[in-house]
Amino acid sequence: MTDAAEGDGQRPSEDPGASEATTTGEGHETTDGSSTPSGRSASATGLRPFQPEFAEVGASWGQLIGMFVKLGVIAFGGPVAHIAMMDSEIVEKRRWVDRRHFLDLMAATNLLPGPNSTQMTMHIGYVQRGNLGVWAAGMGFMLPAALITLAVTWLYVTFRELPVMDAIFYGIQPVVLAIIAVAMVKLAPKAASDLRTRGVFVVALALGLFGINELLVLALGAIAGIALYSTWRRGGAPAMLLSSSPWLLGAAPSPSADPETIGQLAWLFLKFGITLYGSGYLLVAYLQTDLVERTGLLTTPQLIEALVIGEMTPGPLFTVSTAIGYLLGGLPGAVVATLAIFVPSFFLAMLLGRIMPAIKRSTLATKVLKGLTAAVLGVMLAVAIEIALRVVVDLPTALLAAGALALLLLTRISAITLIPIAGLAGYLLVRFLG
Repeated sequence: MTDAAEGDGQRPSEDPGASEATTTGEGHETTDGSSTPSGRSASATGLRPFQPEFAEVGASWGQLIGMFVKLGVIAFGGPVAHIAMMDSEIVEKRRWVDRRHFLDLMAATNLLPGPNSTQMTMHIGYVQRGNLGVWAAGMGFMLPAALITLAVTWLYVTFRELPVMDAIFYGIQPVVLAIIAVAMVKLAPKAASDLRTRGVFVVALALGLFGINELLVLALGAIAGIALYSTWRRGGAPAMLLSSSPWLLGAAPSPSADPETIGQLAWLFLKFGITLYGSGYLLVAYLQTDLVERTGLLTTPQLIEALVIGEMTPGPLFTVSTAIGYLLGGLPGAVVATLAIFVPSFFLAMLLGRIMPAIKRSTLATKVLKGLTAAVLGVMLAVAIEIALRVVVDLPTALLAAGALALLLLTRISAITLIPIAGLAGYLLVRFLG
C-alpha cells in the first residue's frame, strides 16, 4: 500500500498508466507518477503529511526546517513578499499545501493576532507535521531573521553607518516587487473566482489605495462574504457583527507596565503579540503609543532607527522587537521582546490547525472566508502598488523590476535564486554607476 498524499482537488490521471493507481488508507487514489521536486514520485518518498487532504506531497523534518530556515534568511520585502515566496516554493514547486487551502489559511490568518507571514509558516508546518511541525517551521523562519536583526542592530549601534546595505537593497527592492506581482497573478483566479468575489476584491483594492485602515477593509470583506452568499433571514445581523468582532480586540486598552525595563518589555511585546491584527506596519502605531508616548522608553528618533533595522533585514517585520529589545536592554532585552511577541502565535497556529477542517465545513465560515480572501488579495495589491511607488525610483530600478518580472513569468527561475542576484546587482550599480 502506498503512502502517496491525497490532493484536495486532485483529478484522475489521464495517462494510460492510471489504472495502476494505488489507494491510501482513506481510499483516495493517487498515481505513482506524481513527482516531487527531486524527480521521485510522491509515493516513493514514503512520507505522508499530517493532513493529507490539504497536501499532495509530504516533507521530511529536514526538508521542512531547511526550507523555512532558507526563507528566514532571504525573505525580504514584508509579509506580502514572504507569502509570495511561500506560494512559489511551497505550493507550486513542492506541493506541500494545495493552493485552495493556502488561500484559506491566508484568510484565516487574518482572523488571528500576530505576524501573518510567520503564522503562515506555522500553518504549513501543521499540515505537514502536526503540532511539532508548527514549532519547527515557525522557529525555522523566525530565529534566523531574529539573529540577523540582532547582528545588524549590534553593527548599527557600533558603527552607525552601513552604506553597503543601501546599495544591496537598492537592487533587492524592485525584484521583491516583481515577486509580489507574480503572486498576485497566481492567486487571483481562486481568490476572486466569481463576480461577487471580484467585486469584493475591487472594492478592497480601492479602499486600500485610499488609505482606509486595512483591518476595517478585511472586516468589511468578511461581512460582504456573508451578505453576498447568504439567503437572508432573521439572525443575519448578529452573525455579521460576530464575523467582524476579532478585529475589535486590537483596540483593547493597555494596563500600566512593570517599572523594570525587562518586565516592561515582556508585558508590552506580549500584549502586541496577542492583540495586533493585520500588517506588521500596524506595529509602528503600537510602538509609538506605548514605548514613546506612554512609557518614554524610546524617543521617536530611536524608534525610527529600530524600524530601519527591521526594514533592512529579512523575515517578519515583527523582528523589530529584537532590535528594540537590544537597544533598551541588551541581549536579555532582545530575547525577552522577541519571545514575548512571537510565542503566542505558535499556540494560536496549533489551535487553528485543529479547527481549520471544521471551519472549512462551516457554512458561515465558508462565506466569511470567501469575502475575506478576496479582500486580502485587494489589500495585498494595494500594498504592492504603494511599494512600487517607493522602490521604482529611476531607470535602473524600473529595469530590474521588469527584468525580474519577465524571468519569473517566462522561466522556471526561483524567487529565492533572484534575491541574492538582485543584491549583487544593486551593489554593482551603486558602486560603478552611482
